[in-house]
Amino acid sequence: MALLAPGFALCGLLPAPVRAIPLARWAAAPILGFAAVTACLITISWIGLPLGGLSVRLVLVAVVLAGIATWPRDAAPIPFTRADALEAGGLLAIVAGGIALASLVIGERPVPGNDWAKYLLYADEIRRQGELLIDNPFWMLGVPFREDPAVPAAYGSILLVARVPAGALAQGIVVFSVLQALAAYAYVRGSWPERRMTALLAAALLAAVPASQDILGWHGLANLAALALLGLLLAYLAALTTERPDGRATVGLAIVLVSLVATHRLTAVIGGMVLAVVVAVAFLTGRRFALGAAARAIGLALVLGIGVLADVYARQKTFGGTLPADAYENTRVNLELAIRDLSWVLTGATVVGLVALAATRRLDRALWPAVALFVICCALGYAYLVHLPLYYARVVFYLPLAMAPIAAVAAWKLLRPTPVAAIASVAAVAVIVAGSIPQARNVERFYSFASPVALRGLDALDAQLKPGEVVVTDRCWSFLSTWLLRTRTLPALEPQDIQPKAELVRARQARAILDGTPEGRRLQRELGVRYAVVDPTCPDAAGNVYPPPLGGEPEFASRRLAIVRLP
Repeated sequence: MALLAPGFALCGLLPAPVRAIPLARWAAAPILGFAAVTACLITISWIGLPLGGLSVRLVLVAVVLAGIATWPRDAAPIPFTRADALEAGGLLAIVAGGIALASLVIGERPVPGNDWAKYLLYADEIRRQGELLIDNPFWMLGVPFREDPAVPAAYGSILLVARVPAGALAQGIVVFSVLQALAAYAYVRGSWPERRMTALLAAALLAAVPASQDILGWHGLANLAALALLGLLLAYLAALTTERPDGRATVGLAIVLVSLVATHRLTAVIGGMVLAVVVAVAFLTGRRFALGAAARAIGLALVLGIGVLADVYARQKTFGGTLPADAYENTRVNLELAIRDLSWVLTGATVVGLVALAATRRLDRALWPAVALFVICCALGYAYLVHLPLYYARVVFYLPLAMAPIAAVAAWKLLRPTPVAAIASVAAVAVIVAGSIPQARNVERFYSFASPVALRGLDALDAQLKPGEVVVTDRCWSFLSTWLLRTRTLPALEPQDIQPKAELVRARQARAILDGTPEGRRLQRELGVRYAVVDPTCPDAAGNVYPPPLGGEPEFASRRLAIVRLP
């Protein structure tokens, strides 16, 4: 709450159409609060101030005071009507439904997936060392933390202020899942202020779609946080296509752009592409002020975000380059699986609605950002044709943020506000939820590596390890072993799992040890590796199960964990 609450003080920086509607303003405020607070935390850490309980609290107070200073002095209070109360009840029901679906995936502990462990480890080290640009003493035998800094800054600050164990944050991803749905609501509600049900439908579609549960399974925390910011960016761009933004909205847009860069690099690139397309279309259709407004926001972002940009640049220097496109060959989009994750209902409604709106010339300017995002993501899914290095299948998780507003607006424009439109909307959401429930359970089962039985096996291994001993893992137990064992790990990641090219050598060394090659045996002797931690069902990039470590004898075996003593 402390991290997100400053956004309510910053409401004056939201786009004018959003801040004019109480519910839209309240929905968007926490996202803006996350953006501003994390940007400030990254900046103070970059200039050398230690992160601690006092400094985090001072940042929160400073953001709140700065936000209050932006409030318009002559603004009249906006009445909260009975219709607003009913709408708020509907939005709360959607949020509760989204949390209920999310609980099918991450409702139990330990949570599924592997990536959550790296965020907890980084947050714990931030609390211990009081900085963001620090080394990970365990991963890949010891390398710099290369994760994008916004979410680690948020998690580390929560640990500094709340003084709770890092494991308390394992289910924190659900907060960002809710914020993504709220972002879609704020975008549609501000762009079409007279259509309450349209905004609620967009939020409901986004919360219900199976892809929103899939991302929880592999724990795409930074990706999900960035999607919430991207939804708020759509709201800023929609306002930019209709009227000249005031100075406060320009500052808000600059903060969102800075935070996108700090939260997730791929999303920042996609957001930049959407910004360029929308501004170009607006300029070519006679709204020349859009170019100047965007230029001012970008210029302000470069000034406000100097600490963030310096932090990201320092991390990028340790990457050792980017892997080529062929490293992501096995991540190509499977169209059938993608449509299943997006649901046939949402996919069909989006395509039919988009064609119908374009054919009837009823494609509002406010819908341009969503359409641009949709087209860009579809194109990036096939970027391998031009050899652009990218985890191609991951763009599927961006599509619901574009498709839900398009489908919702099309439904209420083409069917008009009639009982037929309401019944069709409720039926569509119900059908999607009916498909999401079994999908969520399947996702939870697929990614549940750290079962209670497996944790007992790791406890037994932990008791046998020497201080600083190296353990080799497969790709499924990589981050988990690093976090749970707190010893140096050498994970055999696939190239598609790796962003920094500098980590590829270590990953290949780990695979050589597990395969028992002559080079692997030499490395095993040099590093003193005695144990391998693997998942007997772990698939490689092609979907085939890895063979067991050559010559090793299992000391512990369960459905998802085998601890093998290497020869």
